[in-house]
Amino acid sequence: MIKKILDGDQIKQTLYSVIEDEAGKEKIQTEITSDIKLSRKYIELIMSKCIAKLHSELNDDDDYFYATIVAALSEALLHFMLTICTLPSERKIATKNDLALDVIIPSLQSLKIKPEKSIIVQFIKGKMVVNKVSELESLQPHHKNIWLISAIPLSTTKYTTYYVLPNAGLDNKYSNIIIDIDNFLRETGDKSFRLVH
Repeated sequence: MIKKILDGDQIKQTLYSVIEDEAGKEKIQTEITSDIKLSRKYIELIMSKCIAKLHSELNDDDDYFYATIVAALSEALLHFMLTICTLPSERKIATKNDLALDVIIPSLQSLKIKPEKSIIVQFIKGKMVVNKVSELESLQPHHKNIWLISAIPLSTTKYTTYYVLPNAGLDNKYSNIIIDIDNFLRETGDKSFRLVH
């Protein structure tokens, strides 16, 4: 049997199709803007529907699906949520020492000047090992401000970890990430423009 591979565009098409089928971008944005805690409900709903849809297309239940497809889906959904919540972020940053950063909250400039008031969000995809993540410490010396998002369990307590799968513990569910980012920005006194209350 030939393994079907999905590319990033196909994953995004599935994501935006589910978003429109469920409520539509505008309704989701309006609801989350009025109550940030609703982001949890929408992340869980959208992820579960997308995973079911993508899983049926691939008919593949091995590690590849979770480590690659679900990780890419969770990244695309985070980008969508950061945008509709107007939370300050920079995405897909390449640094001088060839480090690729998935998301920085609130900005690369802030990370350089005040790393204690910045977060690096890194998605663990495919064969990426946590050992490679330690390279991020050259940019972010505050280990708990390196947030790892994974579809598979990680054996690290050094960094803040979020798990995409629904059976993850309550404290580190991926669906809490927007609430946690908003709380972090409030606690650090970030004054960047955003609509979320």
